[in-house]
Amino acid sequence: MAGSGGGGHAGDEARQEAAAWIARMRGPDSEMSRLDFERWRARNPRNRAAYAEMEQISRLSQRLGETALGRAHHQKRRLPSFFAGPGARVAFASLVVALLVGAGAVHLWRGAARPSVAAAGTGTPLATRLGEIHSIRLADGTSVILDTDSAIEPAFTDQLRVVRLVRGRARFDVAHDAGRPFMVEAGGRTIIDRGTLFDVALGREGVKVTLLRGAVEIRDRASPVGGVAPVARLVPGQVFADAPAAGAAQVSAAPGGADQWVRYMLSYDGAPLAVVVADANRYSDRKIRLGEPELATLRVTGAFRATPTENLAAILAAALNLRLERSPQGEIVLHAR
Repeated sequence: MAGSGGGGHAGDEARQEAAAWIARMRGPDSEMSRLDFERWRARNPRNRAAYAEMEQISRLSQRLGETALGRAHHQKRRLPSFFAGPGARVAFASLVVALLVGAGAVHLWRGAARPSVAAAGTGTPLATRLGEIHSIRLADGTSVILDTDSAIEPAFTDQLRVVRLVRGRARFDVAHDAGRPFMVEAGGRTIIDRGTLFDVALGREGVKVTLLRGAVEIRDRASPVGGVAPVARLVPGQVFADAPAAGAAQVSAAPGGADQWVRYMLSYDGAPLAVVVADANRYSDRKIRLGEPELATLRVTGAFRATPTENLAAILAAALNLRLERSPQGEIVLHAR
């Protein structure tokens, strides 16, 4: 049960959750869970306090674990579980040592293969092919993950770092450089980095920006700096959309799973089938088509792997009680029954 938080300590339940998040956010796929982590931390001051407390324990434990005594102690001792009884604090600290020190790097969240990495100099156009997700390190140390059929053009100077998103979607993990601001230009917008991890997508509906860590400002391209107020400022877990759905705000909470595209996962909460099909078709030359116009408005909720297209089409057909047919052109056609 969660404690009262008295004496400056968060409750045991919050500590347990914080321990899991520390392990998860130090694993190889940490950024896949960034949105969910930021939501958890923002949900309750107790969560923020617990995470800060456990980070401190982790740092102390790491320093201990690096000593010969610490390594020997870890090898000899079987650590208790904090689920076993009321001595939660001692057992919890031991568990943190086990997770974060003894193994070095924690690999608890395994999944699809990680994207390949290439170095890229300034002024070099960078693009991905259909169905490809690729990771690039820019000349300043910024990491970029390009979604399928996407392209960027970096243009760095001694005073400024600018990347233009030509098409598609990209994730930016920006390297800190206080003397050179980092900006992304997409459509009619300029996204100004404030030490962040964020996604920018450019599609038929305009620009969409999802913030996973840090802060960004969205401005009109005509006024990237100066006295004009930004169009929007985001905090982690928020998304900006140029053309939000009817009745939705331009800035809103990012839907769960919105950060999973780097693993070829498409996630939706009540999205029109037409949107799902359009997204899936970006990953393959084998296209899905709707046999009847009225199918476009069917609502889809769930997370789906974008490839292979045949599997996704079969899942959608089963979930929505549709019929599959292959056209002479090789398209996968969804029909009403």
